[in-house]
Amino acid sequence: MRTGRLRGLMRRAGLGVLAAGLVIGTAACGSGDGDNGGGEITVKHVMGETSIKGTPKRIVTLGPQWFDAVLSLGVTPVGYAVPGLTAGTTVPWEPKIPESAKVINMGGDYSEQIAALEPDLIVAPAFMADKNVYEKLSKLAPTIDSLSSAQIDSWQDQVTTLGKVLGKQDEAAKVVSDVNGKSDAVLAKYPGLKGKTFLTCMLTGPAQLMVLADPKDGSAELFERLGLTMPAKIVAEAPTGGRLALSPERLSDLTADLLVCGAMPALEAKFKELPGYGDLPAVRHNGIAFVDVVTINAINQPTPLSVPYVLEKLDSTFANVAGS
Repeated sequence: MRTGRLRGLMRRAGLGVLAAGLVIGTAACGSGDGDNGGGEITVKHVMGETSIKGTPKRIVTLGPQWFDAVLSLGVTPVGYAVPGLTAGTTVPWEPKIPESAKVINMGGDYSEQIAALEPDLIVAPAFMADKNVYEKLSKLAPTIDSLSSAQIDSWQDQVTTLGKVLGKQDEAAKVVSDVNGKSDAVLAKYPGLKGKTFLTCMLTGPAQLMVLADPKDGSAELFERLGLTMPAKIVAEAPTGGRLALSPERLSDLTADLLVCGAMPALEAKFKELPGYGDLPAVRHNGIAFVDVVTINAINQPTPLSVPYVLEKLDSTFANVAGS
């Protein structure tokens, strides 16, 4: 089941998209930033519990969220795997990655590549580590899977978790506070956003829209902090996994004031030709934004580094929605 989920997520990411809560217990209190006091910290996640002794120094990250969470705390992983990201390349919100960080080739069984890096901590989202993969990885080093049952974790929970594990609690709190402060500044700038509705969607083909329908999904956090909510009709239909597939005949159900769509140019043109497109509230009030692959990926898998980028990219659309 998880393997199919991975293929689906990676496929949707290429097209421009895209609870078990966080509980941390400590067997010994941390001693401050940079050192967890040599104690033992237990992290609960979807695969169970992972105990980490001492402060990890050699971290391997799988997926963009954990990768950026580690980078945000000033730590360079010894190895990383981000679909679509190759050695020497970065996305706009990330710093240049040192050559010492090895890119993991995700083809086939990549556990051997990870083993060669001699990690003392591995962090991976559930869609990149099913039960079999998780068991392999956990034999190499303490491994943390997804923190919640939502398809996408909260970036804030990830940063907070790593802050505790790495003895960087104060730094983690500052990262969360600084990024949330940027969102709060947008709401202060556009107070009319509060009370409006939003939807994000991806065009997986001319005949199908994939719409975020789970307000508890990590990709909804940014918009909810701006005072936006999802239309109740869409939320009521949320399936397991939080993404709702809509046929073109249901285009009129996209009643949100703010509509953000990821699509290849050809699919964007097809979308605009669908019957009823011009009648959508977001279209009538200039509240629709078509975004590229990079931006929709940043929206669908938000990180402490990508959220400010998204806020800047959508600024003019936020202004339109707030004033409508």
